[in-house]
Amino acid sequence: MTSQSVQSRRLTESGMGELLSLPPTVTPEGIGKQVREAAVNSGCVLVRERSLDQDEFLRLVAAVGDKVEYKLGEGRADLLMLNASRDKDKVVTGRGPLPLHTDGVLVGTRTDLIILYAVDFKDTPGSGETYVVDQMAAWKEMPESLRSVIEERDFEYRVEEPDFYPTAPAGWYAVPNFRDYGGGHRALNLSTGYQADSEPRSWSVRVPGMTAEESRSFLAELDGFLRSPRYTYQHRWQSGDLLLINNQRTMHGRTPISPDGIRLLWRGQVAEVA
Repeated sequence: MTSQSVQSRRLTESGMGELLSLPPTVTPEGIGKQVREAAVNSGCVLVRERSLDQDEFLRLVAAVGDKVEYKLGEGRADLLMLNASRDKDKVVTGRGPLPLHTDGVLVGTRTDLIILYAVDFKDTPGSGETYVVDQMAAWKEMPESLRSVIEERDFEYRVEEPDFYPTAPAGWYAVPNFRDYGGGHRALNLSTGYQADSEPRSWSVRVPGMTAEESRSFLAELDGFLRSPRYTYQHRWQSGDLLLINNQRTMHGRTPISPDGIRLLWRGQVAEVA
């Protein structure tokens, strides 16, 4: 780490994450290089009180790495506005929860780093928050009853928001539960699924060979284990927060946004991080 940044603390009991303090004089390119290094090493990194306009955010994303190349239904890989839309057909950019997941799982595209910047945020505690899970530590400590199912049965998905994922297959399709990044680094590549039938959903997930109830119960148990306090950092946003998430080492999700909540984040995605 350069002398311009200060390592403050890890964000989870398992040792994931890093809080960085950077002087206000650091350029967007300088921020990008430093947060990339920290996220590669620690899983995710948080920098507070940064003032970025859209051009500066794009410069920061470009400094982190090459943007992911795939077609989204809206926005771009280097700039997607998560604006808490009230359109009932919007889920990813809407107001409901997003379950614990790996970015790129539905479209089969490798996403290595995710950059989130809070342009504006005002909401009640617990609402509109992003949670990040140390999946590497969780996998090492996972009970065999969960581990064996993940190893033996690739989960199946069905896209429920096709306008956002225009290249995803129609109907149910299987996705490998692991992604091999080379060099002996294998990581979970999955989603735990939505918890309530009434929630607007961007996708559905099931475990093959199980009944619907068995699958729902298993995914809920898996979600509960992964999101236990030992592995989870849940971030309450403040305007000006920058959060970089290493998609190789973590999984993440979002709590629902309250009816009166304001939540505008910019998101960028970067691929091919060693």
